[in-house]
Amino acid sequence: MFLFRIVLFGIFVSLLNLKTVLAQDPARSSLVHLKKGAMQLWLSIPGDSVNYRGTRFDHSGMIQKIKMGDHSLCERWHTGPSNPDANDDVTGPCEEFGNSKPIGYVSNRPGSSFVKIGVGVLKQPVETEYRFWEKYEFVQRGEWITEHDATSITFRQRLFVDSVPKAIGYEYEKIVRVTESGFRIEHAIKNIGTEALSTDHYNHNFFLIDSDKVGPNYELEVPFVIRAINRKASFDETVKVSGKIAGFQELVGARSFFAELSGHSGQVSDHRFKLRHVPSGVTIECRGTSPLSKMNFWGMGSTICPEPYTQIDVDPNQKFEWTLDYEVATTK
Repeated sequence: MFLFRIVLFGIFVSLLNLKTVLAQDPARSSLVHLKKGAMQLWLSIPGDSVNYRGTRFDHSGMIQKIKMGDHSLCERWHTGPSNPDANDDVTGPCEEFGNSKPIGYVSNRPGSSFVKIGVGVLKQPVETEYRFWEKYEFVQRGEWITEHDATSITFRQRLFVDSVPKAIGYEYEKIVRVTESGFRIEHAIKNIGTEALSTDHYNHNFFLIDSDKVGPNYELEVPFVIRAINRKASFDETVKVSGKIAGFQELVGARSFFAELSGHSGQVSDHRFKLRHVPSGVTIECRGTSPLSKMNFWGMGSTICPEPYTQIDVDPNQKFEWTLDYEVATTK
């Protein structure tokens, strides 16, 4: 009996140690669950085995799943096994800095370094211009500090690099908060370098409501009369624009669509959209606190993406703050 108790105690200690290791090892940790009322968010964190590790999107605030009551607002739009190292194997309202041109990027300087906020320092290959869809070599990965409670999660990254003509550095903080009627993404960037920070930022908003494929059941409303420019892929065949609303003529299926939604004034009042799913009555309304610099609209059969842009210019020792506020409702 004494020997049996020793064996049981040894098993207990081993399990306790295993639990400690699992809690301390980000690669084995579970998703962070935020909940308030009927709203629920599940997020991965930088360093987790399922979190995005590519060179395009901000590694923080990766929302893997959103639910309002029984309604699902996003899901993985890629098929096949997930690949966190891929360019765009991401889900939900994920974000990117420097889609057109990252900080410190100078054309035709192979081997030089440039910075993607939320990603790190990357190496320029032989190319004539930056291409967001390409995979770049890491020079330095950004390190993260993450903390959370029941309704919010905070990500902090500090990066400083002086291997460019002028020192580039920033302190970046992102807070994702769940509210009773939606969620909020708060951002702050402080310039701690000697080079002015100038870059663009947008949220890609990979939405799909209740797994319903993109087509006539969806419509997008903006506060300005839409003039669709730079139309690509199957935009003209699948999307129909009427005043302030972009709807669909038919199911998108295996095709994709893209256009820049011009016609806005570039003011804060235009930094908003409402995505409506007609069968369920679910609406997702997003309002930004910064001036709208551009609005893109992209998607395919498995996801629909209104993409509002913000231009960010921060002088040394200055700080820039902005917020995206999402309200989720249903009329049924």
